[in-house]
Amino acid sequence: MNIKNYFSEKMGDLKNFPRNIRLIFAVILLNNIAKGMFMTLYNLYLQEVGFSASFMGELISMTALASAIFLVPIGFLSDKIGRKKTMIIGIIFADILQILRAVILSSNTLVLLSFLLGGLNSFFMVANAPFLIENSTKSIRMKVFSINFALMIFSSMLGNIMGGVTPDLLQGILHMDVAGAQRTTLIVSTLLSLLALIPLFKIKEPEKVIEKGKENLLKSLKNIKNSSIILKFIFANALVGFGAGLFVPFSNLYFENQFQLPTSTIGFIMSLGQASTVIAILLGPALSRRFGRVKTVFYLQILSVPFMLVLGDTRILSLAIFAFLIRQAIMNASNPITSAIMLEEVPENLKGITNSLNQMVFQLGWTVCGRLSGIIIDNYGYDLIFYLAGGLYATSAIYYYFMFRHIDKRGIIPDRVKPEAV
Repeated sequence: MNIKNYFSEKMGDLKNFPRNIRLIFAVILLNNIAKGMFMTLYNLYLQEVGFSASFMGELISMTALASAIFLVPIGFLSDKIGRKKTMIIGIIFADILQILRAVILSSNTLVLLSFLLGGLNSFFMVANAPFLIENSTKSIRMKVFSINFALMIFSSMLGNIMGGVTPDLLQGILHMDVAGAQRTTLIVSTLLSLLALIPLFKIKEPEKVIEKGKENLLKSLKNIKNSSIILKFIFANALVGFGAGLFVPFSNLYFENQFQLPTSTIGFIMSLGQASTVIAILLGPALSRRFGRVKTVFYLQILSVPFMLVLGDTRILSLAIFAFLIRQAIMNASNPITSAIMLEEVPENLKGITNSLNQMVFQLGWTVCGRLSGIIIDNYGYDLIFYLAGGLYATSAIYYYFMFRHIDKRGIIPDRVKPEAV
């Protein structure tokens, strides 16, 4: 199936979806455009106003640390107060903090704001997937999750472009300096995120359904077989999270500092990375049927390693862009497959806690390596972070294959969950 037909089919189904699903898609579209703008620009803005890469790494670490700490408690809170209220709280207070991060230049205050932001970002992260499940039937759930992911990628891609182009436009039209144009764009992106509250407030949540078997959660976790399989998946994901934490947050700085690119070009490259991810995701199911899911994960993760080494070694812009796009595509193509396998292998009443723990260790990887990477960049440049990340990715691929290769013998079940960016 080609990409045009894929999206035509998915969007054709949209009008038949429940109203709540269509409304949450509008929320996701607006919120992710805003996030794409902010993420493309924020490190560049901090560098422009004089902060070092090591300080940016500290901010990234604090945000990820808070996410890791609060993911599981907020999951329980979401069960108690409902998904809609959880998302509203997250968007409002996260946007307030984003505005403060754009206008305050006190290093101590920025560290505090980054930590608080990590906790508030967890509200939407935790509530989104359960909301989709609770507001869709089994017959359309696959399509709902598929469109949800497509919208996240598309809106982030659009945000990347807007985040790169808008400061250049403001400098040209309003004759702002670079820092002023970047700061204004960051504030505009946050205001755009607040527009997501309009469709969110229109959502009417269904009656609260109490999950059966919740009282057996601790008993299931104490089962050695269950805890063992969960720990194996978590360890494999932790290796990927630590690798991603080394360089993903600094991708925009890499292109600016290594190749002196303007923000508009960097935003366009980031958007191409999102587009390449969509293409690779579409190939994932076909590759899984051909090789088996575990082998596909192994092949994709191992194949990403040479491109990591190229990013660390090359000083040729075209080669760096090519390696960046291919690495992002093939590495992210493995993520929905690993998530689907994980959620199929754990008992029904452990799926939620397993998913939360999995996201938690990924954020811990960013916590540790975001800070470490900033120090490495300041002292040794960008080469080393790509070599280290490549080593972690290779270790994860080999570990994953030897731990789970027996799963391929059971047959293939279609992928159905949303990946994290790696």
